[in-house]
Amino acid sequence: MSTTADALPENADQDTSSTTSIPLRERARDWFFVVMFSIFASTSFLSDTANTVGRPNPHSHNPMARFLYDHVAGIDPVLIANPRFVQVTVGFVSAMLFGAFYLVLIYAIVRGREWIRLPAIFYAGMIVMGTGVYLGVDILGDAPLFALACGPGSGFDYKSPNVLLTVAINGLYPVVALLFVARMWRPHPFTRRARRY
Repeated sequence: MSTTADALPENADQDTSSTTSIPLRERARDWFFVVMFSIFASTSFLSDTANTVGRPNPHSHNPMARFLYDHVAGIDPVLIANPRFVQVTVGFVSAMLFGAFYLVLIYAIVRGREWIRLPAIFYAGMIVMGTGVYLGVDILGDAPLFALACGPGSGFDYKSPNVLLTVAINGLYPVVALLFVARMWRPHPFTRRARRY
């Protein structure tokens, strides 16, 4: 049976005077997110921009386009073909929008800024949906669409020859995003009650 003294006041969530920020050095789990979002920011700014300005190509003057082609040619034909939906989702949304947001996430985690909770939920939803569409094309292919558009026997397909590797690489993004939402689930993930002396 609970007593009134044991219960938190109704405005406990809004009462910031009785809380103190937890430094990053005491939040060991958050280093995982700092490292992962740093890697994601790097891939957004470095490799995803290759799909914005062109396509991965072994003969390109852009070193990142050559690097990307060398590393995904046998794994991810959608990325190599660079159709319009990839240019938009990978080239624009991931390279520019998510790239910048990863830096905001890193800042918020390092500094313990709790305003990141709601944007993190929206971010996770966008990552899960976007990666789901991308992996759907990679796993299922697009041969029926090309047969309809180009005639029977077109033979072109976006289906990945290495589905497990494609899922392992791309599936990391929604998994980390959902883990971060779980981390942000508490009302005050970066604070604790101040000790009273």
